[in-house]
Amino acid sequence: MLTLRRLQLLIVALLAMALLAACGGGGTADVPTAAPEPTAKPTLTPRPTAKPKPTAEPTEEPTAEPTEEPTAEPEPTAAAGDKLLDVEVGDLKTFTPDNKLFTIDAPANWTLKDNSKPTEAIVTWTDEHENAFMQVDIFEQEKKQTGPELAEFLKNYLEKTFGSQADFEQEDAKESGPSQLIVWTYTGEGTGGVKAKLLANSFIKQIDNKVSLFTLVVPEEQFDRLQPDLDKVLGSYSIDSSVALNAGSSADGCAGGATGDVEIGDLSTYSYKTGLFTIDVPQNWHTQDTSKSGEAILVWCAPQSDALVAVDIFQQPENQTADQLTKLLQTYLKNTFGSEQDFNLEDPKTQTDGSVLIVWSYVDKTHDGLKVLGNSFIEQHGDKGSILTTVLPSEQFDTLKPDTNKIINSYKIDASSDLP
Repeated sequence: MLTLRRLQLLIVALLAMALLAACGGGGTADVPTAAPEPTAKPTLTPRPTAKPKPTAEPTEEPTAEPTEEPTAEPEPTAAAGDKLLDVEVGDLKTFTPDNKLFTIDAPANWTLKDNSKPTEAIVTWTDEHENAFMQVDIFEQEKKQTGPELAEFLKNYLEKTFGSQADFEQEDAKESGPSQLIVWTYTGEGTGGVKAKLLANSFIKQIDNKVSLFTLVVPEEQFDRLQPDLDKVLGSYSIDSSVALNAGSSADGCAGGATGDVEIGDLSTYSYKTGLFTIDVPQNWHTQDTSKSGEAILVWCAPQSDALVAVDIFQQPENQTADQLTKLLQTYLKNTFGSEQDFNLEDPKTQTDGSVLIVWSYVDKTHDGLKVLGNSFIEQHGDKGSILTTVLPSEQFDTLKPDTNKIINSYKIDASSDLP
């Protein structure tokens, strides 16, 4: 009897971390809005993307300051069995964000995540088994790019983001309606050493001052069956270039607002509704809860938008070694921030409580070249994995370090409590 398996997909702009990371102004591209050609099947060996599962939790040890640059990109996780669960594209439902920037007919049975920033629209849909996803990423670029320039940008973006993945290959860019299309593939390895192949179509184009990247990723073995439905989705995608991406407003509540000195007010204890974790957070910061079934995801954002604290806890039934947790965190950070300017990932440091710390940084082009410094801790408690992250302006790190250490050291997980 065949055992069905799930292939966990690594989505490019992820949840809490994606609130500060993205292509912004120079990171992604777009898809056709008029007369698009059908999705294409590659002549290469396809390969899957996977969804990084954060695993960790810090408690002690002070945060550290970084030193240099980025290293690499995302890595997939698959599951065990002999046959992937089928991706199902159900009835299509038109999605339009509140600002009317774009519209698309998306599968009604897929899960939507909106990680948009004030200067960038980032919306992702994932099928129910996490074996396929599609993503829209739109940002502004005043300088008009030629087709070859857009193709080169997309090529470099894919290479930087996915180039470290096993069997990664991308075909030469070709015109597809008003877009440049690159078909790319890679092999993902999941739990138990199971390998699977994913096939992706990424379209990039510019309409006036809007650049958009549209990507569809599905298991290679299911591409032919899904192609008619995927072409309907692709053909429905349109952009209204007259809509401004306003840095003064934000769908996620974590980006936007004036820059300035980050203020950490009095701390108060936050307790998750199921008792899963507690953490002391600044009373003057606002909370974003994007938890979903099987995963608790919360972010606390400073009013100035230049700082945050993020908690991500998920199910991790298999016991992970320190090396496995480290690799997972590295992959997660590279996948999420690897395309940012001057992204830098330091060597991991094991803490006295058993968690692993990675210090990372990048330059935020949307905030006048502000250098951002992140501390991410990963660790496992029983069958729960967790990542705790703090993000601060680098120049304020030393000043804020005593307060951020109080936040980090207050974080506690009750592994016996339920996930959402």
